[in-house]
Amino acid sequence: MSITTLEIQPDVLSATAVIGASIVSHTRENLGKIEDFMIGLEKERVSSTALAGRNKDHCRRFIQKIFNEGQLPLIWNFMSPDVVNHELADALGDGEPPQGHSIEWMEELVHFYRRAFPDLHLEIQDQIAEGDRVVTCLRMRGTQKDAFMTIPASGRKIDITGIRVDRMADGKIVESWFHLDVIGMLRQLDALPSLNRSPRPVAPASRETVSGATAPLVGWPDPAPPRSEFVS
Repeated sequence: MSITTLEIQPDVLSATAVIGASIVSHTRENLGKIEDFMIGLEKERVSSTALAGRNKDHCRRFIQKIFNEGQLPLIWNFMSPDVVNHELADALGDGEPPQGHSIEWMEELVHFYRRAFPDLHLEIQDQIAEGDRVVTCLRMRGTQKDAFMTIPASGRKIDITGIRVDRMADGKIVESWFHLDVIGMLRQLDALPSLNRSPRPVAPASRETVSGATAPLVGWPDPAPPRSEFVS
């Protein structure tokens, strides 16, 4: 019986040890990088969540103080002096100076609504914040005590919904979109024109088919036969 002896050279052991140490070192380094990356993501998430919370709170306080309480001098705390109000800019059209491109326009708009509806109240029903934007779903209620556009004071109550989108920068509103159910409001104020319930008859969209032929409906003349482009 023979016995085989395996002889391991010292340099082989040394190389193996070096490779193993290198693998462990790189593994620890990579794990450290992954851990730093995950920590960075969590910090970014927390920071983004905190920013969204601050922006939502800012818009909530803006609606409460300016629209509900009518503290118009405080509007400068909530909006940039050059704020763009698209509900005004789009309605008034292009012009020089640009219409609806200042905080004064927004102040006038709020005053316009609160004069017509002294008990104006905007209730926040939902709010979503993403990046630099805040979307607020609203319910607007009030009693018309003064003229509103060309509508004289009626004493009627309104209860409509709307949506507001505000873009934030440096802690203030710099751009806004405000859309209300204007048709619903006019209907509640009894300011919509009466609709014509007896429209005039119009030409039929199709013709009845009789025995495979196309017959005109009663009251409508037969179509004229086609004329040839070549007349002798």
